[in-house]
Amino acid sequence: MFQLEKHDSAIANVNQRIERHGEERELAADIKFTTSAGNNFLDSIEKGLKEALFRKPGKGEQQDLPIGDTPLSAVKFPSLEPLKLAHEFTGYELQIDGLLEGVDPIVLVDVKLKRFVIEPKEGGSVGLSFTASANVTPDELAELSEALIREDVLLTLTPPKAAAQQTDLAA
Repeated sequence: MFQLEKHDSAIANVNQRIERHGEERELAADIKFTTSAGNNFLDSIEKGLKEALFRKPGKGEQQDLPIGDTPLSAVKFPSLEPLKLAHEFTGYELQIDGLLEGVDPIVLVDVKLKRFVIEPKEGGSVGLSFTASANVTPDELAELSEALIREDVLLTLTPPKAAAQQTDLAA
């Protein structure tokens, strides 16, 4: 399952909106993140995605050092535009830490991850952008605005517990 642990990322946008739950109106935010990672993380999104987008470098090509435990470091189809994925993950916990000490982390629960865009890069890395949506308080929205100004953050995404996933499957 997709997850990150104190991963260097950037906040590209914060959008506040209202969600309606029956007659109730709740404040919500969509936070767009951009980051990069080794192509091994593609397996956590969809098995076989890494092999579909990357290959071993051929003879005479630049022999890149493999990232992680995969020798797949050459982009199979360099002319492809970044790929939009329809994947959505729910029930995540999101933590945004600042790069400086003394900044309290922002923690949001029951976060939905969506609007994934991946861009394979030569050398075995992937550019990634996605949106995290969650209900927020006015104070959390203010903290997110401050994080947007700082831009660079350490992002932790924790998937829902296995028991919660099994409950969702049974429903």
